[in-house]
Amino acid sequence: MRPSSIVTFDRLYLVATGLGLLNSFMSLDKLQARIDAMAELKAVGIGSGFIYGSIAIGLAITLALWFAVAYRRSIVAKWVLVAFTVLAIINLPGALRQLGSGGLGVMVSVAVEALRVVALSFLFRADAKAWLAGSDDAEA
Repeated sequence: MRPSSIVTFDRLYLVATGLGLLNSFMSLDKLQARIDAMAELKAVGIGSGFIYGSIAIGLAITLALWFAVAYRRSIVAKWVLVAFTVLAIINLPGALRQLGSGGLGVMVSVAVEALRVVALSFLFRADAKAWLAGSDDAEA
């Protein structure tokens, strides 16, 4: 059985992922407008399929890393998630500028990153560290 810190990480990270996916779909019009405004992208045939493909690939990577941490005890995946979250936080001001001032998309973007930080913090608790290291004594 997984320790409570891993279960909490599991739930919070999945909620953050779901909110991020929702936010992606809420922003489709803005993303499509940005792609349509770039003639060089249209010239090579990049359109809405590219957007959906990017969302799908991003979701697949996120879920694979989550699974690796939450069920396969991967310390490497834990640190990859930490690195991705740090990069997302560094990129957050630019992403917020692209979404425009205020609005639901901005609030959801901030909430997603906050949830990810909180979720990842549970991976640094003693029971999670021991479980990720392979100790069955950490289970509670």
